[in-house]
Amino acid sequence: HQDALQLGAHILEAPTQTVGDEELPLLSFSASVKDNRALVSLTHLAAHDDLDVSIDLRGRVASVARARVLSAESASAFNDPSAPDRVAPTPVEAQIDDGVLSVRLPAHSFATIELDLT
Repeated sequence: HQDALQLGAHILEAPTQTVGDEELPLLSFSASVKDNRALVSLTHLAAHDDLDVSIDLRGRVASVARARVLSAESASAFNDPSAPDRVAPTPVEAQIDDGVLSVRLPAHSFATIELDLT
């Protein structure tokens, strides 16, 4: 989101997990715009469950330019010299239908979706 204008982003409904006495959200996201391109970043913290996410683009006409996700088979996976690509970004399918951006996030993942705005 470097040098971009932060957009208002609100989560209306998302799963939570109870930790002690607190309910913690398992989804967070941010969005920004620069030069007719928007960037949406999503973090999904659930350790085992995938999550279908729908984002209302509020009347903006957009198309998906690129969508990638960073995840691995295990939440404890890491890269090392013997497996330098164990955790690496991969394409993820994202689509826009009637002004709603939809993406399925794997468990314990971080995704970025770049949108061309018209």
